[in-house]
Amino acid sequence: MLVAIDVDGTLVGDDLVISAADRAAIEAAARSGWIICLASGRLFAASRPFAQQLALSGPIIVLQGAVAYDLASGRRLFCSALERRLALRAYDFLKMRGFHMQLYFGDQLYLDRLNRWSDYYLSLSRVKPVMVADLRLLLSGTPPVEPGPMKVLAIAEPSEVAATIPALKQEVGARANVFRSLPPFLEVTDPNANKGHALRTVAALVGVDMADTAAIGDADNDIPMLRAAARSFVVSSGSEAAKAAASVVVPQLGRGVAEALRLLEEERAREPA
Repeated sequence: MLVAIDVDGTLVGDDLVISAADRAAIEAAARSGWIICLASGRLFAASRPFAQQLALSGPIIVLQGAVAYDLASGRRLFCSALERRLALRAYDFLKMRGFHMQLYFGDQLYLDRLNRWSDYYLSLSRVKPVMVADLRLLLSGTPPVEPGPMKVLAIAEPSEVAATIPALKQEVGARANVFRSLPPFLEVTDPNANKGHALRTVAALVGVDMADTAAIGDADNDIPMLRAAARSFVVSSGSEAAKAAASVVVPQLGRGVAEALRLLEEERAREPA
């Protein structure tokens, strides 16, 4: 069994603490031979500590499915970067509307200014950014040597994010994914950089049939993996769209992962030998 678990909003809240109930359930599932794969919008450096707390091994999906790494070696398993010209178009569109902008290349976050939005993001991610004079030059001039851009992240008030998504989708068309992760976060990625595509790729890499996959999430960015997995669960504190895409709604953050794993174990026990 391969189980993909979202991190923010599903496994941890703003305090970044994994509950005792969820931790115990994940550790028990891993001991029984299940492959537990965290699937996060975070960088690898910001996601790996949660996997290490849970003593997980194997693959981890990061940056909304744009990349997966092997936890033990740090080796990149696959990568779906956003076309630079398209990233520049999205960047200009959002910058002109007053969004705080962030860019990602490889496993690095790039910023050209610090403000309340960057402070909020850094308090959640606990990563050290690379400061540059002008973010736009990373897209219009000489880019970093790392693969990318992996994604464009724009931050504003949740109402502004919701109002801007339809217009940006019309601007970039089907050449990019445009979605909200956390309420103030508007993200732009390559069309293949989603958690559903990543789950299918990881399943093939570890030799698990998609019929033996499950996903647990909470937000709109989790919908592709909720739809891709054979069984899907959303915590009750999740978005309405995510609930509509999932098979089962489980209790809220802090108990939802444990309940989803319990239900999966019951289903597996009922299957004929």
